Amino acid sequence: MRDRLGYALAITVAVVVLPYIITLCINGCASRQSSVLAKVSSGKDVVVTENGKNKLVDVERYIAMALPGLIDYKSDMELIEAQAVAVRGKILYEMGTDSTIKAGELEFTCYDRQDMIEKFGRTNYRRAQEVYEQAVYNTLGQTM
Repeated sequence: MRDRLGYALAITVAVVVLPYIITLCINGCASRQSSVLAKVSSGKDVVVTENGKNKLVDVERYIAMALPGLIDYKSDMELIEAQAVAVRGKILYEMGTDSTIKAGELEFTCYDRQDMIEKFGRTNYRRAQEVYEQAVYNTLGQTM
């Protein structure tokens, strides 16, 4: 009887807990903080082409996607923030009074998730992304 109870408990753990643990390993911890720029909207967008399709990316989000091509995420945060301000100023200058601009009209390389993984490695790309997004968030609305 005791063996059957232990066997039933082991099966229950395997059926319920094991898939949960595997999901966490694949997707990461659910408590991971989302992007600080997720709810930010400047009202101005950059048209980015991905997989042959155009999508609108808010200027602030685009700045965070351009920073990896300009400065290392391990640099001093004030330096990264200064770069974010300079990029924002350049983009807004190029936009003029328009509310959108094509990424091809800008001189920046836009790094998506896969590009970040290739540049910084699978273990470091999230940290790099967080640093760039935080620098943009810390300088919201600032231009040169």
